[in-house]
Amino acid sequence: MSETNETTIATSDPSAQSAYAVRDVSRLFELPESRLRYWAQTGFICPSIRVRGRTFYSFRDLIAIKVARELLGAGMPLQRVRRSLDSLRVKLPEVDQPLARLRVRCEHERVVVEDQTHSFEAATGQVLLDLNVQTLHQEVAQVLAMPRLQGPTPERSAYEWFLYACEREAAWTGDDPDDPAFTEAREAYDRALDLDPEFAAAYTNLGALLAAVGDLDGARDHFDQALRCDPGQHEAQANLAALALRTGDPETAIAGYRQLLRAAPDSLEAHYGLARALLAVGGKGQALAHLERFIAGVDGLAAAQQAGSLRERRQHATRVVAALRRELGSG
Repeated sequence: MSETNETTIATSDPSAQSAYAVRDVSRLFELPESRLRYWAQTGFICPSIRVRGRTFYSFRDLIAIKVARELLGAGMPLQRVRRSLDSLRVKLPEVDQPLARLRVRCEHERVVVEDQTHSFEAATGQVLLDLNVQTLHQEVAQVLAMPRLQGPTPERSAYEWFLYACEREAAWTGDDPDDPAFTEAREAYDRALDLDPEFAAAYTNLGALLAAVGDLDGARDHFDQALRCDPGQHEAQANLAALALRTGDPETAIAGYRQLLRAAPDSLEAHYGLARALLAVGGKGQALAHLERFIAGVDGLAAAQQAGSLRERRQHATRVVAALRRELGSG
């Protein structure tokens, strides 16, 4: 096997001595990498091995993925599949025989793990599933021996993948999730996070990318993860407040923006967003003050920093300020 595809892990179980990267698991089971990452983020099936900051799948994880794919493909509800996997995780470590001698099958209302002498009921199910673990071992070896498709340089660091993702995001039109630039940016951010699971800026940027295509729950999860890695990540704080405003919760947005302003009093995003949230609840006087702070902050930037959407928001803020001053009689 290629050293780039497999990592040796010290363990007493010969069947669990290999660790498999998400790309190899994707090829093995013909599952999109994005689905494997989603399963991991939601706690459905997570890589159980961590080496030098990276996460990998164990062979037991591969068994869980194989079972999940077959059961979901046969139409079993997700919650029942989750219960089956929970039971498998409990029962597999109890088996004394090497994993290669196990079989996993599903018949009638039972998911069963078998070794040469015992059967273990895992959970309910009503599909035909007969998984020979030795065959899975052989399939893994075949997939890992296959040549990789040519692509971006695999030796890139997490930061280099992050920069590449930023480049592809800049090339994206901003409205078509099928645009190759969007797909490449998302995959590159994922690669950066594979290499450095504590990369807060990558979580923030990927969350913003998801928000742009309407995946607000996914975006919120990524912003929360960014703040877990770096509680002082102002961009993630601003984005969470913006999501609250976008989903019709101005009170939460106000609290979020005010918290950000306590840490970063000159944040243009916070002043502008807080003004919008205050207007949504009728706080016109306070909104006027924050819009004026926003305009003054933009005017204090160098000309090159005022390009694009920032200039457009300043123009909009100027019109709103004029209207508020007339309405409030403040000049």
